[in-house]
Amino acid sequence: MVSVPLLAISRTEANQITILGCSDPEREIATIPVASNQPFGLTFDRTRQWIYVACWNGAEIAAINLNSFRKEKSLHADGLPAWATPRDGTDEVWISRERAGVVMILDGRTWSIAGEIATGGGPSDIVFTRNGLDAWVSNEKDGNVSLCDATTRRKLCDIRVGKVPQGIAVANGGSRLLVANFGSNSISVVDTAELKELTQIAVGRGPVDVVAVQGEQFQRAWITCFREGAVSVIDLEQNKEIERIPTGGKPQGLEVHPNGQRVYAAIRDLNQIAVLATGQPWRILRRIKMDGGPARMAIVP
Repeated sequence: MVSVPLLAISRTEANQITILGCSDPEREIATIPVASNQPFGLTFDRTRQWIYVACWNGAEIAAINLNSFRKEKSLHADGLPAWATPRDGTDEVWISRERAGVVMILDGRTWSIAGEIATGGGPSDIVFTRNGLDAWVSNEKDGNVSLCDATTRRKLCDIRVGKVPQGIAVANGGSRLLVANFGSNSISVVDTAELKELTQIAVGRGPVDVVAVQGEQFQRAWITCFREGAVSVIDLEQNKEIERIPTGGKPQGLEVHPNGQRVYAAIRDLNQIAVLATGQPWRILRRIKMDGGPARMAIVP
């Protein structure tokens, strides 16, 4: 397996997963058929040996072996499996099932379902804080995020945010959550200790995904704005949008390179991955052709 960071992309209409090596420039390593309907959320396991893929309309979780570049295992999961996130320090992968209103916990070691948590209407993205002890889940239909105890696997509380919350990112060392509110055209900033929304920051129309980028003297958030056809940049010290970069199309998934110098945006209807520079001047460095509706992405160092 190559030593550079790897970027995996779900190509939803093509029923494929593509893996890029994140050298400069990026290069394609493999494209793998998943033989299931609409692969969407995906994540690497902690050993860098597997990719787990939530197949939205296929009611399936697929496992791709990164040594053979083949789909080698699958597991039934109805209720529209959508977003997937690994839990820190474990072999668990947490997968939201939007229609079922639950988060499913997959044990990658035993390849079995270790539990479920009912979080609310339309669970989407999942992130962890406190080294994997706390799980946070955005609930699109309920307009809130749920805090769950990842050890006991129970929901502790809900925190109201904007309309149709989707992507979540952790900022300020875990003391803040950033929540992309698709229906409110805003990013909610949530205090993870006080368990409350502190503010909402206006961004482009239809924010879907968000990542936090830490520099030596700054922390910023980057947001894909699906309806705007742009990526917004937020200064997290000032809590305001400082740049809006037109990408065209409908940008959806978002990932940041481990070195913090590049952000990748999946532009689904243009069949492209846009590579953006995080340093000023903020700009699109290049576009990578990616047929088949690139939707979600995952990156591993």
